[in-house]
Amino acid sequence: MSKTWYPVIDYEKCIECGACTNKCTHEVYNTEKAPTPVVVASENCIQGCHGCGNLCPTDAIQYVGDQKLENENCGCSYGNESGGCC
Repeated sequence: MSKTWYPVIDYEKCIECGACTNKCTHEVYNTEKAPTPVVVASENCIQGCHGCGNLCPTDAIQYVGDQKLENENCGCSYGNESGGCC
């Protein structure tokens, strides 16, 4: 879990498709307001995980602390094709 890594939503780009709120298993988002993504538990986000951002069709999710960590296993269930972090 991380206090220096978490998603930030650009609501001008967000189309409220629900991809991020439906797929995040770390309870970062408030799912009661789904599909509108509301980050309510930023400390639950896994350092280096791009899972929700990779699913976003409009690239509306950026991360505080993002350095695009490559080939690091973040421990979440959204592995990518290269085998690195989500």
